[in-house]
Amino acid sequence: MRDPHRLFLKSLMSKQFLSETETKTLCQKCCSASEDESLAEDFEAFLETVNKNLKLFFMEIRRGVSEEDGAVHFGLVNTAEDEASKLATDFSPSDIAFFKKAMDLIVASPDGLASSMEILNATHDLEKTIKIKMSITHAENLVERLIKDKWMSELSGSYTLGPKAMLELRPYLKRVYEDEIVDCMICRDIAVRGQCCTQCDGKIHNHCAARFFNGRAQKTCPNQQCGAIWTHRVPHLSTSSSQANGESNTVAGRHHKKRRK
Repeated sequence: MRDPHRLFLKSLMSKQFLSETETKTLCQKCCSASEDESLAEDFEAFLETVNKNLKLFFMEIRRGVSEEDGAVHFGLVNTAEDEASKLATDFSPSDIAFFKKAMDLIVASPDGLASSMEILNATHDLEKTIKIKMSITHAENLVERLIKDKWMSELSGSYTLGPKAMLELRPYLKRVYEDEIVDCMICRDIAVRGQCCTQCDGKIHNHCAARFFNGRAQKTCPNQQCGAIWTHRVPHLSTSSSQANGESNTVAGRHHKKRRK
């Protein structure tokens, strides 16, 4: 790993998450500062070099896509198998238990959102089920911290999983919530938020729906074994959505996994 890689990693560690544009700009600046601009010509190779060196420390720079608008971002994540260890250095066991209760509420919701009241009421559930007492004030401060650290996101007073949770906890989410979480029928990434088919329970991210249905006169479920009329309002196709997923309107090769009842 050369000086531009080290400088890039040091900068990213202080920021944790950056947009695609910010990440590529940072790469170019680090290469220019080290007078090694040729490295910036192949961004993917640049990241691969950094990730090879991070592997020994159970860290990795990962590419993610926002469930809201399809915007691409990059984050430095912990790849350790033990999900609790991802939070343990920054949060107490009771804080982690609270966050897991919040995830339960978010994933169980049809739209992938939990209200502030539902989230704060998780403190009562903690006390009943695992005898952990947590004040509402502590819970409110904890939610603010989880949002700041991008484990959660706030949307008009409700809460969903943040980009860090979606990047780092993907294996945990698929294992623990295998009956609730399905893959998006278009991009094949997990879909906590999105539009659901009324017939087959298939799910599509909002930005994937915007891309897939763009220009189609007849809107039907992408699952060829279903083909039901798509009753949801199709979101506007944003620039970030097109860039994140490409311009193709084809469905990903595999069929979606139907939710277990």
